[in-house]
Amino acid sequence: MRERPLFVCVLLLLVGWPMREAQACPFCGPPQTRLSERLSKNDVTVIAEFLESTPGKNGFGGNARFRTIERLRGPEGKLTFLKGDSIVLPRELNGVRGQRCLLFGRKEDEITWESPVPLSDEAERYLRKFPATDDPVTKRLEYFVEHLESADALIAMDSMAEFAVVPYSEVTTLAAKLPREKLRIWLTDEQTIPQRLGLYGMMLGLCGTAEDAEFLRSMIESPKSEFPLGLDGITFGYLLLTKSDGLDVIDRSKLQPPTTKPEELSSIMAALRVMWTDGGDRIPRERLRQSMRLCLNRPETAERAIGDLARWKDWSIQDRLMSLYGAKDFDDSHTRKAIACYFVTASKSKSSEAKLQARKNLDKLRERDPNVVKAAERMLQSE
Repeated sequence: MRERPLFVCVLLLLVGWPMREAQACPFCGPPQTRLSERLSKNDVTVIAEFLESTPGKNGFGGNARFRTIERLRGPEGKLTFLKGDSIVLPRELNGVRGQRCLLFGRKEDEITWESPVPLSDEAERYLRKFPATDDPVTKRLEYFVEHLESADALIAMDSMAEFAVVPYSEVTTLAAKLPREKLRIWLTDEQTIPQRLGLYGMMLGLCGTAEDAEFLRSMIESPKSEFPLGLDGITFGYLLLTKSDGLDVIDRSKLQPPTTKPEELSSIMAALRVMWTDGGDRIPRERLRQSMRLCLNRPETAERAIGDLARWKDWSIQDRLMSLYGAKDFDDSHTRKAIACYFVTASKSKSSEAKLQARKNLDKLRERDPNVVKAAERMLQSE
């Protein structure tokens, strides 16, 4: 098996695993390009209707002609596009005459047009009511939350993309405006795109009641949670509503049983990380550490848990890590590297007791695995 370089465990210790954008929604997945982003980055944006397409010769060339309906953005002067003006794209396109499209162009010597985006009547209305980019965040998000489950795929994807770039702290400002009943419907609707479930679970945690907490618990403990798309956000939403009592439930139902699937554990760990960074004082720090320590029990999650606990400055697990080093089922290079990095980090802690213990443990590891310790020290020293 090909090994990851040691710097992986260094990053694990310094920033946590897996990493996420600090300024992005924690349960929305990778950000997609938004219509508002394309509107601001392109020089010209118009709504136009498709008229006809002329084929080229031998399969090359051709053009497509559109008629301007409305200019949404564009330069003044000779390149201003008014209603009725003709736009020609230098390529053949398949289309239905009269189909309205969104055209984005960049001004160079002339306008270079991107591929047209077909617009339904609903999408056109969505664009016309688009909030301004300098509107208050709550106002913008209130508009987009109304369209998250639009029947029009373009609208639904764009609304989701707007949430994907918004930090959790800004989503919280929308709590009083969130559609609680709709969120419950979306969470149980089999037609809901699975990648959205995490966001919806988080949202329900922001606006929900004790009844909603039980609803989220039933989702977490359902056999379907073995396929954990969205389980991270659903767990986080549950913890928002139930705090430490809910974490006791998570410990018993997910983190302690040896039969919990690794994918489920990874989702629960992700929820704990977001609770640590964004949950404020809902759950005490030490209580979060306690749950993360349970993830040391499984070879599949030990490496990541070690990294999180190092980042959380939990120096209470040093004896445990020494017993894990080289133990059956944990004797892999990634876990050994993570343990070495943990001790190097702990040896520089502000706690004199933890520092002294870590240095003694490092001396022991040097005798057993000098190259691993040396590499860990070198890499952490360069950070």
